[in-house]
Amino acid sequence: MVKILLVSDISAEEASGGAERVLIHHIHALKNAGYSLTILTRQPDPLSPTRVELEGGLVEHRLAYSGDRGLAGMVELFKGAREWWKHNNQFDLVISHQPFVMWALLYAGCKIPRLQVCHSFAFEEYAARHGLGMNLKSRLVAAGMRRMERKIYRSADRILVLSDFTRRRLGECFQISHERIDVVPGGVDLPTLMSASQREKARVQLGWKAPVVVTLRRLVPRTGVDMLVQAAAILHQDMPDVRWCIMGDGPLLKPLKWLSGQLQATEYIEFTGFIPEEDVNKRLQAADAFVLPTRSLEGFGLVTVEANACGLPVIATPVGANPEVVASSPDNALAENISPEALAAAVQKQLQGVSDARGRAVRLHEHVSRHYSWKKHESRFEQIVTGCL
Repeated sequence: MVKILLVSDISAEEASGGAERVLIHHIHALKNAGYSLTILTRQPDPLSPTRVELEGGLVEHRLAYSGDRGLAGMVELFKGAREWWKHNNQFDLVISHQPFVMWALLYAGCKIPRLQVCHSFAFEEYAARHGLGMNLKSRLVAAGMRRMERKIYRSADRILVLSDFTRRRLGECFQISHERIDVVPGGVDLPTLMSASQREKARVQLGWKAPVVVTLRRLVPRTGVDMLVQAAAILHQDMPDVRWCIMGDGPLLKPLKWLSGQLQATEYIEFTGFIPEEDVNKRLQAADAFVLPTRSLEGFGLVTVEANACGLPVIATPVGANPEVVASSPDNALAENISPEALAAAVQKQLQGVSDARGRAVRLHEHVSRHYSWKKHESRFEQIVTGCL
């Protein structure tokens, strides 16, 4: 039986984000294909167990990790990987998501053929987190991370990405030829569209009477939710009945609420914080538009596909893969630039231009079914894995 080692920096225990969803579907595909699968990641937090059983009886092994994002954290991973590799090194193929645990395994002596999955670049995410606060130390760390990722991607036998944008970035940053890179778009578990009466009932339950614009984002600088708050205040001047619902949590929750207060927008902007997936889907199907106000680093934007699957049009900034994924349906829209003013104008045009909302919802739902199903993603992924063996 073919033995595969699946390596990741994140856990498959819970589908808390887009990268986790892709990881879980890769595990599902490999398991269904009959491969002998071993999963190695790092502790999500210092108190989490170093060994957990996943759905289906698979075990996720975790290297001890304190959460330190600097040199101390990498030393922990290096030590843990070296010890783990001594006793677990008989594999036919490695499939790796993200760079850090894989980097530690390379230094532990792993030279097995590898399929590397690239969602985004860690050095760019690090720089985006620090923003204007980048000092000499931060720049040196970012440069070191870039060198690490260069080694990770250039040493891989094949690379899988979710968008043409990421494939281009691999060429620009690390001079990797397109021939070595496979583009396999992400997918969504297609929900059943609410009927008109079900949608109206959901809106009544939520207390929504006017048009509602929603977003679902990790509240960090790169996701640009501050621009959405400003756009809401701008649009309020021309369309004062529009309401806004911001779903998601993160370190900027309090600052964003403060900004909403400064703009006197608290009456028409709701912050839900973290809410269960069932409540998210209810709001997506009941809303009138979805805004993706990305400021930087959108390697695919799985939330675009999820919103479209619920029949909801997406208005996004022209960043990263947004022009590729958002523009794949004419019912979505791109703002002219990355600014609150451009977002407000695009949302206003979308809300005022609707003549058949139900027909649009059906079109978007069918569009996702044709182009962004997990079944298609898993099938193409299995083909690539077979080609690597």
